[in-house]
Amino acid sequence: MKHIKNRPLFFLEYAPNVTYTDGEPVPHNNLAKRSDLRNELIVILPQEDGQKISFNSRTVSHQDKIYIAPLPNPVHILLNSGIENYNNSITSLGLLKNDCQFDNEENGIHVLNIGIDNTNGNFNDLVKFKMMSVISLVTSLEAFLNQVIPNDFSYQQTKNGKTKNLNKKKIESPQVTFKEKLTSVINQYLNNPEFSIKNADIINPITELYNLRREVIHLKTYSENEMGLYFKSIGNLLDIELEKIIISIKNYMNLIEPDFVE
Repeated sequence: MKHIKNRPLFFLEYAPNVTYTDGEPVPHNNLAKRSDLRNELIVILPQEDGQKISFNSRTVSHQDKIYIAPLPNPVHILLNSGIENYNNSITSLGLLKNDCQFDNEENGIHVLNIGIDNTNGNFNDLVKFKMMSVISLVTSLEAFLNQVIPNDFSYQQTKNGKTKNLNKKKIESPQVTFKEKLTSVINQYLNNPEFSIKNADIINPITELYNLRREVIHLKTYSENEMGLYFKSIGNLLDIELEKIIISIKNYMNLIEPDFVE
């Protein structure tokens, strides 16, 4: 599966604090009160064609050198991480066929080689990559949902027959669940009460992914024997079809913010 196109973060709704070399502030119409970014760096960079681009960034220091680049959107980074780990899981899956100590071709059963640590490395990698993919994909979605909701948005939450108005901070708090943001909050944000119902075929796989992420993150261990500790969770992880879910995530994001994912 191809990676998506990363995009930088641009915060053009406020002007940065600008000073002369002697530290005196440059008079300008500043909206700095809307930002508390103390270490923000605004860069104006000439291109080969003579045009200039501007971006905001944070520096990275390593071995007495300072590096500067545009800040990427974490949603894209996390989504690409999910795609990359999914691709790695497919590679690991393909390596299994040449890593067997016993083959029963008639029944299609193959027993993998057991290493000195009493596990199989390729099988371990398959579990690892799928686990990391699930975590990255859901984290990307959580960041996206928080990102698209405007700061001045008010969500009307109805529970137990009572309705409360929740601001952006409360929407991002435990008062509002991931599934609620995925459906009810977005319905109100789009002013489209039928949005989540009409797009259930896209949202249902995402809900399945979120449920699995909860299993993977918490990994409950109550069991009568060691084999049962993670058997169900790892089994669900191995069985889930991530490619279809990744497609659903891309479609969902682009429905809310067109062309957000390329």
